[in-house]
Amino acid sequence: MRWPGIVAGVLLLIPASAPGQPEEPFRPKGAYNNAVHRFHPDLDARLNAVRYGRWRALEIAWKSGINQELDREFSEYLKKLLADPPRFSPEADRVAAGPAREAAPIFRALRWGQALEQQFLDILASADATPAVTSARIERALDLYQRERYALSEPPSEAPPSEILALAPMSSRILASGTKLFVLAAEDLVSSDFAEQRWKVRKTVADFDPSQGPAGPDQAFYSSAGPAVGAAYPLMSARLDRIIRFRVEVFDALVPGGRTPDAARARDERLRAVARRYGLPVKGIGESN
Repeated sequence: MRWPGIVAGVLLLIPASAPGQPEEPFRPKGAYNNAVHRFHPDLDARLNAVRYGRWRALEIAWKSGINQELDREFSEYLKKLLADPPRFSPEADRVAAGPAREAAPIFRALRWGQALEQQFLDILASADATPAVTSARIERALDLYQRERYALSEPPSEAPPSEILALAPMSSRILASGTKLFVLAAEDLVSSDFAEQRWKVRKTVADFDPSQGPAGPDQAFYSSAGPAVGAAYPLMSARLDRIIRFRVEVFDALVPGGRTPDAARARDERLRAVARRYGLPVKGIGESN
C-alpha cells in the first residue's frame, strides 16, 4: 500500500479544513433548510437587506464612528437597499472586513447570532412543521448554539442607556425597524398553518415602512414586539433578545470610531469590555488576523 502518499494527502486536508470548522456558523439541516427563502421570497429579500445594512453599519462605525453626518449618508444607503433588496444573505466577512479581521470574537458572535435567528425562522416556516416537531428542532438549534465558543452569556448587569438614537436617529430607526421585521415575521409564522402564514407574511411585507419604525431597539425585542413568540418559545426569544442587546452595545462601543491609532486603541478596549460582559474571548480584538 502507498502509505506515504495517503498520509500526505490526509495531512494536506487537515490544515485546509480543520481550523475553519469551529468558526463557521452551522447551517440548518433538515427539511426546513432555507424555508423562508423558498416559501416567502419577498420577506427573505427584505431580511437580507437588513442583514446587509447591519454589516455595512458595523464596517462604517468601525472606521469612522457614528455621527450625524454619517447618519444621513448611511440612512440613504439603507433606504436604497430596502427598495431593491438582495435575494441572498451577505458574505459578512466581505461586507464588514475590518471587524472580521481585527475584532474576530465580536464579529463571530454577531455572525452566529444571525445564523441562529435565520434558523429559527426557517424552522417556523417549514412546510412539515407541527408544534412537537418545531419545539424539538428549536431545542436542538439552541443546544448547538450553546456549544459554540461564540455563544453569548447573560451579562451580569444592564448596560447604560444607548447613545445611538441621539447620534444617528435616522439610521437607528431604520435598523430598529429591520430588527422588528424579524420579530413580526416570527409572529406571522409561529402559530399559523402554512396557508395562514402566506397571507400574514405578505401583509407584514406590504406594511413594512422603515421610516415609521420603533424609536429605539428596546421596542424591537422579541419579548416586547413578539408576544406570541415569547409565549411559545421563551428560551429562543430570550436568546435572540440577548443578541439584539449585544449588537446595540457593540455599536455604542464604536461611537467614537477608530480614525487615529489612539482612537483605534480606545475603541478596541471598549469592545473588549463588551466581550467580557457577554463571556466572549478577548484575544483577537485589536489584533490583525
